[in-house]
Amino acid sequence: MTVRGVQTDAAAYRAAVAELAPRVRLGAGPGAVRVIDGRGAWWERLEGAAGYVIDEPDPVSPEVHALLGALDAPVVVMRRRVRPDIVDDARGEPVEPRHVVVDAWGGRTDAAALLRDAVGWARVLASGPLSIVTRVDTAAATAIALRGPGGVGASVTRTVGGGVGGALAATALGARRVEVRVDSASPLCEVAFDDEDGRRIRPVRRESPERLALRRILEALRVGAEPTDLADLARDDGIVYAGG
Repeated sequence: MTVRGVQTDAAAYRAAVAELAPRVRLGAGPGAVRVIDGRGAWWERLEGAAGYVIDEPDPVSPEVHALLGALDAPVVVMRRRVRPDIVDDARGEPVEPRHVVVDAWGGRTDAAALLRDAVGWARVLASGPLSIVTRVDTAAATAIALRGPGGVGASVTRTVGGGVGGALAATALGARRVEVRVDSASPLCEVAFDDEDGRRIRPVRRESPERLALRRILEALRVGAEPTDLADLARDDGIVYAGG
């Protein structure tokens, strides 16, 4: 069994390494996985490792994403408000939405990333790339009208208030309804489906986001796969930058 090194100073990721032993250990070097803090110029730190986990990246411009296309190592992006296992849960039953509504609210410190993640859920529930129809900004709120595949409409609102962190509720409306609730103050997310048979709530995911991110990058390295995380991030960042 190959033991992969993980380079990180973050306590939560160090705990995840301990949980995943003996598959991984703390360590650096060209064969290691490096955890990158997503604050600031995070893209400039993507060097010297076999794979990367970018933790909560700040939104960046399309020009930066174009530079990231030259990267020759797999990248997993940990966005706690758009966890890939919660995305899988939300796609667990066919919805065929006519419209998607995402409402987000949070503090000013994280406002740009919160809007980006709200757009991410609109993309997920609309089942494809989005284009901007119109956008309105005020000092305390942003509203974006979007168009998705097959003419699916989506509306995203973000309200800025006091405090830190953020929460969002995303709903896809069709013959079947799916609702996703995410709150930065809680590690647990809720996914529920409603139709003529009643309401079904998906089992709660209790794995830490750090452990999930490490498992995903280890699997990508094992099979030689390229996660779509950076491409998804580029789409969501692109919407935020295009209308901002």
